[in-house]
Amino acid sequence: MTFTTPLALVLLICIPLLLYWGWPRQAYRRARDISSLILRTAITLLLVLALAGAQIVQAADKLTVIFLLDVSDSMGQQAQADGLTYVRQAISAMRPDDQAGIVLFGGKALVERPVSTSREVGRIESAPPTGNTNLEQAIRLALGMFPADSARRIVVLSDGQPTIGNAESAAELAAATGVEISYVPYVAADKPEVQVTSVNVPTAINAGQRFDLNLTINSEAATPARVTVLQSGQIIQQQDVNLLKGTNSYTLSLQGTGSGFKDFQVKVDPVSNDNFYQNNQLSAFSRVIGPPRVLLVSQNAEEIQYLKPALEQAGLTVDTTTPEELPFTLVGLAQYQSIILANVPATNLSPQRMTILQSYVRDLGGGLLAIGGPETYGPGGYFKTPLEDALPVESQIKDQKRIPQLTIAYVIDRSGSMDAPSPSGVPNIELAKEAIIRSIDFLQPNDRAGVVSFDAVGYWIAHIQDVRDRLALERLVATLRASGGTDILAGMTLVAQEIGIDPSTRKHIILLTDGGADPSGLVEISKKLYDDSGVTTSVIAIGGSTPNFLKQMATAGGGNFHSVITTDEIPTIFTQETVLATRSYIIENSFTPSLTSNSPIMNGITSAPSLLGYVATTAKQTAEVILRGPEPFKDPLLAAWQYGLGRSVAFTSDATARWGANWVNWSQYVRFWDQAVRWTITEGTTNNLESHVEMEGEQARLIVDARDNGGAFLDGLNLQFSLVDPNGNPTLQTLQQVAPGRYESTFTPNTEGAYILSVQGSSATDQTLKLNQTTGWVMSYSAEYDRSKRSDGGALLKSLGDLTGGHSLADDTGTVFNHNLHANVAGTTIAPWLLLIAMLLLPFDIAVRRLVVTRTDLMRLRQAVFGRTTVESTSERMSSLLDAKQRARTRTDESGTTGSVAGLSSRGDGATETATSSKPTVSATPKDPGNVAGELLKKRKERK
Repeated sequence: MTFTTPLALVLLICIPLLLYWGWPRQAYRRARDISSLILRTAITLLLVLALAGAQIVQAADKLTVIFLLDVSDSMGQQAQADGLTYVRQAISAMRPDDQAGIVLFGGKALVERPVSTSREVGRIESAPPTGNTNLEQAIRLALGMFPADSARRIVVLSDGQPTIGNAESAAELAAATGVEISYVPYVAADKPEVQVTSVNVPTAINAGQRFDLNLTINSEAATPARVTVLQSGQIIQQQDVNLLKGTNSYTLSLQGTGSGFKDFQVKVDPVSNDNFYQNNQLSAFSRVIGPPRVLLVSQNAEEIQYLKPALEQAGLTVDTTTPEELPFTLVGLAQYQSIILANVPATNLSPQRMTILQSYVRDLGGGLLAIGGPETYGPGGYFKTPLEDALPVESQIKDQKRIPQLTIAYVIDRSGSMDAPSPSGVPNIELAKEAIIRSIDFLQPNDRAGVVSFDAVGYWIAHIQDVRDRLALERLVATLRASGGTDILAGMTLVAQEIGIDPSTRKHIILLTDGGADPSGLVEISKKLYDDSGVTTSVIAIGGSTPNFLKQMATAGGGNFHSVITTDEIPTIFTQETVLATRSYIIENSFTPSLTSNSPIMNGITSAPSLLGYVATTAKQTAEVILRGPEPFKDPLLAAWQYGLGRSVAFTSDATARWGANWVNWSQYVRFWDQAVRWTITEGTTNNLESHVEMEGEQARLIVDARDNGGAFLDGLNLQFSLVDPNGNPTLQTLQQVAPGRYESTFTPNTEGAYILSVQGSSATDQTLKLNQTTGWVMSYSAEYDRSKRSDGGALLKSLGDLTGGHSLADDTGTVFNHNLHANVAGTTIAPWLLLIAMLLLPFDIAVRRLVVTRTDLMRLRQAVFGRTTVESTSERMSSLLDAKQRARTRTDESGTTGSVAGLSSRGDGATETATSSKPTVSATPKDPGNVAGELLKKRKERK
């Protein structure tokens, strides 16, 4: 017997004390007390043994084998398949009492099959990362899977090329716990490898400066190849080369253009396929130092004809583009310090581009300046978009008194073709539902809305009603389903019956369809609604080749026509239509802006000339409103705020002669826009921060050292960093101080390439200290693909086997389950049984101490169990009693006792004497047993 908690056996000292205090002191109840003491001692002993974790130790002739199958890329597909076949064959031949488990490992180890006696191996389901090999983790995971009552063996099926972890330390732990590690070595099919071993550029260059990009390519055989150099995802150089066997070095002369972060990527494509494509590319980064570079986005040249020259005159480097050509990745935007949108509607920016803009400001610390116009903010469809989230103003006016009551009817095509997926994979009908819900959210509580859908006939999804209960309306909208044909007139007819008599001031219909319907009567019904009831109709047509009658419907109905190819824009168009239907967001009156806040944007500017119009918006709670519009509403005209790591500014008028005719000739025009743009560019003392990244297995550690200008440590800083991977995915984390002036954080990079790293923060004690650093970090390909770091895998596996008493099992799968290991003994806990026995003894202990059982109680118990006894047995007992009494009297007469009694009796009165003399003489002859009881009762009465 063994104990899991032997320290609890100290409680056995209580037993002698129990015997001493419980020993009976009174003789008349000694037997009872001794019985109770024995029971109490037994219960105490059982409880102590249970607390000590008593176990019965047994030895079993069982074997458990856990297979560690390497599925990393260095193994190759064929070797992995061969390894799995080996495992299946070995498990199919194991004994009935043996057990087997399977662990797959690459960068991580995963349990594919728990330990089981089953001889079947199902389809492989686990998918660990394959870009590294972590044999240590696989061994440690296996050690935790073994049962305690069997011999234990690990079989490693691998090429023996671990890239992370320490397999030897795990093997030492296995040896210490009596686990054998055997192995089956594999060698992947090999081809001549071509890999890029280094790419070097200067960490910082000046704008316009020429610099060298040095790259080294190692080839295991002579082969033709194509070398491509990319900057920020754009090809800047490409040439065909003949690689020689061995090391090939090349130098490319490039020129630093623009300013900001630049990433370079070199790709080599050999004519003949090699083993790994992952090591055919490598990245580097540099920072171009020059004037701030901004990107000016507009739909046409008229919007920026005054703004662009003003920014260039202020010393900014200005690039221009259209909304459709705006860079689609964070890396493409990272080369700019600020992005300027000039009268750009959200409908011209895809949802993905708006998300990238939001991340550029929030995560990368970039600047954003949104300049207004008739197609921006509310009228431009900014409502509930990522772009609106990044700006300091909301597109919706909160004051209900300013907005006339609007009734809007949504007429939605629900034909089967609407179930087709959009470019983002979302069905068009689902985008229509999202569009309706977003539009309803924009409406005021006193507005009204209704939803009609049509296929071959028309249906009311929700009759026209107040939108106070938005959730109820949205639940009804969610019931839309695509099916059937297309009859637009059926839907329009239903709407016309109700919307024409609706009491609202403004009434508007939004028709969404992909066409394919009979055009008869459609233009006429739109024109009649507009002429008779003032109901405007806008049409959103899905598809590139839409029928002409849809455009005619919008024209006849006094609305807008939208031909949508990218259906992801539909929700934004619905919002835009909702705003335009109110006709209340564009304010066109001459007014003079009022300065309401001191800001660096207005440094040296005390007043501004009049403007002719603006778009009404609502300032967000934490925004700083610098300029306001006219009374009585005093809408924000110029607002700014900090958004994440970056800054954004909203100007709700425009920069052209449309509304700013008096501004374009203003003497402070250049200064105003220069200061507005430069405020969005976060400047910082980057010399105070030094950042670098260290890889630790599959994790990376960012280390930031902070010092002041005198070299002293900067402590107590609030630092955070943003990391943008090569695919443009951002990560935002906080740095923790770990030492004087040192701050650290860990993250898990998943993609090889150049990362953009931005660190920003401030001091908790010095509010004037602002820190900012933007740099880069390159994650090279894993050592899994680096041929220069490959070693003798067989030697490593042999060393693991030697440490644990294992050996190669490559020759025969039948030896895997050989019972040549020492069988472990296993303890089976008996604590629950001991507690059960103690609980059963406790009632007996209480009964011995508290209950008194007499012979009569026992007789009653016997009668209750077996029933009443017969008359014969009772008579026999009575005869025995009478015989005993007669024998006693005979002995008394012989000893003279009777005479003495007679003498004493003679002293009494006559009655006594008569009674004595009349006392019957007991005959020696036994009387009838049946009358004995009656005679005794009679004699007793005579004595009285």
